Amino acid sequence: MDGENKTVEDVKDIDSMENEQTNEEEEKDEKKDEVQLLKDELQNEKDKYLRLYADFDNYQKRVAKNMLEMQESTKRELINEFLVVLDNMEKAVSISREHKDAIIEGIELTMKSFKDILSKHGIKEVNPVNEDFNPQIHDALMTQPSDDTHKNKVLQTLEKGYLYKEKLIRPAKVVVGSGELEKQNESNN
Repeated sequence: MDGENKTVEDVKDIDSMENEQTNEEEEKDEKKDEVQLLKDELQNEKDKYLRLYADFDNYQKRVAKNMLEMQESTKRELINEFLVVLDNMEKAVSISREHKDAIIEGIELTMKSFKDILSKHGIKEVNPVNEDFNPQIHDALMTQPSDDTHKNKVLQTLEKGYLYKEKLIRPAKVVVGSGELEKQNESNN
């Protein structure tokens, strides 16, 4: 019987060892499942982070673009106010040409330096005399009879226009040829 007891005990030992191995394998499988769940959660969190980062980056770019547009708009408004000063100075010089003295020279120098500053900051003057009338950059205040070669041409600039970085700040105020000079001459005869 001792032999049988040993065999039964051996079988029990083998069974318990197999149970322990099965338990260990189940624990390993559970741990693998848990690790996989953690990996999936980590991947989901990474995806959320990347989407959030991309959204934030786009937001920053939009804000920067809006700020730049606001700054450019503000500059255009300020420059437009300075242009009134320049117009007045040009008018004073043209009226005072008959009475040449040092004041005129001072005004001319001031105008030149002011124009240089404007040019340095991207302001371009639009003085379209003898050019075709362009309603996108010219404001026709009146028409004047002209020969057909000057029809729809700018005959005179009453107030210069200005561009800032190729965008119109103020259109040039002009007199445009109507091409009706011959008709007017015929009606006068």
